[in-house]
Amino acid sequence: MAQSQKPQQLHFTWAFSWRHPEHVQHLILVGPAGFSAQSDAKSEWITKFRATWKGAILNHLWESNFTPQKIIRGLGPWGPDLVRKYTNARFGAYSSGSVLTTEESSLLTDYVYHTLAAKASGELCLKYIFAFGAFARMPLLHSAPEWKVPTTFIYGFEDWMNYQGAQEARKHMKVPCEIIRVPQGGHFVFIDNPSGFHAAMFYACRRFLSPDPDHESLPEGLSSA
Repeated sequence: MAQSQKPQQLHFTWAFSWRHPEHVQHLILVGPAGFSAQSDAKSEWITKFRATWKGAILNHLWESNFTPQKIIRGLGPWGPDLVRKYTNARFGAYSSGSVLTTEESSLLTDYVYHTLAAKASGELCLKYIFAFGAFARMPLLHSAPEWKVPTTFIYGFEDWMNYQGAQEARKHMKVPCEIIRVPQGGHFVFIDNPSGFHAAMFYACRRFLSPDPDHESLPEGLSSA
């Protein structure tokens, strides 16, 4: 089984499952990007925003490979405080799901900070995979007919990644595909609603865990898209 979260990991995970399907029994993608292109009708907002001076600056920074990680590295000793403010806001007062405990928040802040402040690696390929706005330069939707392993997509109800891209891909896939949406969860659904996410994962793996998978019902609270 394989699971993806970061955009660059999605493409590597898909590429591996496509080239070596004999090593992947079931592909699980969590909040994946890479299905929508700039040419899609729903991307008109990014075209309009890019026409503004703010949009032009941000687009230039993106095309110059200027990433948020560079900001954190450049802040030096002030970096942890900025990350702490973000994690406290995102997974605290403004969280749509579970609120982290003080200890959990501290551990998450340390993890996120050290991940961002580490030497640049995967982030350097982002501009080549995505255009500004997280629109794929080569949408995976176009390769959907070539997918070779059963796939489950998991999205939080409030994920900013559009689950409708997965719905469109499913129309062209020749292998089993299901889309599960988890309530009280955004892009970080595994943190926002861990119990709901775990239920979705177990359901996705039912053919490997249950003696009677065909009669397993979708756990309460989850929805199939």
